[in-house]
Amino acid sequence: MSHHDSQHNEILTPYAAQRRTMMKAAGGALTLGTVAGIFGATLPRGAYAKDSVAGGRCLTILYPKAADTRFDFDYYRDHHLKLIMDLFGNAIQRFELRKVISPEGAPPADFVASINIWVGDQQKFDEGGQQHGPKMIEDVPNFTNAQPVIQTDEIIGMAGSPSSATKIGQRCLAIAYPNSDGVKFDTNYYRDHHMPLIMKLYGADAIHRFELRRGVAAQDGSKAPYVGSINIYIAKQEVFDKAGTQHGQTLRDDVPNFSSVNPIALTTEIVGLAQT
Repeated sequence: MSHHDSQHNEILTPYAAQRRTMMKAAGGALTLGTVAGIFGATLPRGAYAKDSVAGGRCLTILYPKAADTRFDFDYYRDHHLKLIMDLFGNAIQRFELRKVISPEGAPPADFVASINIWVGDQQKFDEGGQQHGPKMIEDVPNFTNAQPVIQTDEIIGMAGSPSSATKIGQRCLAIAYPNSDGVKFDTNYYRDHHMPLIMKLYGADAIHRFELRRGVAAQDGSKAPYVGSINIYIAKQEVFDKAGTQHGQTLRDDVPNFSSVNPIALTTEIVGLAQT
């Protein structure tokens, strides 16, 4: 299967190194590329989380990592995140700050941070951005010198536990599918066929929560850098790894039915949360 780990978009650096990264699992090993290939995109019908909001909007923000990149997670969590929540209030439903980590034995990841902001009230959110944008921008140098890729996503579906059940310290496998001309990414097939298969084979002991999103637009209104993205919140890592070893080939065989994209896979850990 040719679905490996690429990275980012808009300056998208190929994620070839991390493609070869090994994730230790019971009875074998999984590359991040293998995992990304398995979870090619979307979610299942009939297994939606309690707080699903089909059609809701979410911001995806990725900070690339270079040799001189600085990102102060403590400052972001304790000051910048709180500033945003104070300014936007219930225009934001949920805010999640995640640190990108490298599994044991893996080379350093090409990204340093992954953030999702789920919108509670789109009109208030847009108004808040216009009103408070300059104040937030002024604070950016206090925590990073990196230029993020930002896009708006549409939530296609969710499975498993509600978002409120996720917690600090939990692992999340974040996968993004770079956008390009002629790309194939059939979210309907993924939702109706591939996702139910994943949930059946992995089960609730492996996957705590699963969210699929479709890329809508970049920050400037142009084509979204990523055609789709998913968050897989891991319940028990050892169960998750074992299921991947046992069932990975079955899932990889299904990937050509919905995707032609080489995805980017990031292992992340939740380090900051806010919810209204």
